[in-house]
Amino acid sequence: MCAHARHKASPCLLPLRRAAPTARGAPRDVYLCACRSCRKKSGSAFTHAAIFRAEEVSVEGAPGTFRYRGESGRWIENNFCTACGGYLFFRAEVFPRHIGVNAGAVAEDVGPPRRMYWASRRPGWLCVPEGVEAVETQ
Repeated sequence: MCAHARHKASPCLLPLRRAAPTARGAPRDVYLCACRSCRKKSGSAFTHAAIFRAEEVSVEGAPGTFRYRGESGRWIENNFCTACGGYLFFRAEVFPRHIGVNAGAVAEDVGPPRRMYWASRRPGWLCVPEGVEAVETQ
């Protein structure tokens, strides 16, 4: 991916979107996560996120935040649109000086995942995609 790529916010379902992330450059990592917290916040079997250096991400508006301790015991801070409730990005103790952007929150493709964290928590029917490293925990 081009280092000058710009990942703009995906259009919100509501006309009054109150927050949106924009990322510049290539992500440092792209991954899937099947931990219970990610499954719960996504409403699906896993999340798909891209990790950028914090200085590469700008946020328009004022997102809502929710901080909690993940299965690893480390804190995670989720940020969401207060108009539509859509999950936008996160900060995490495990990724200092970085911001994880929900792949669905930006209009451009962030690229294929390199690994699946918490593969041990994925549903039995969910296979780890070919070429993706399965990491049993985090």
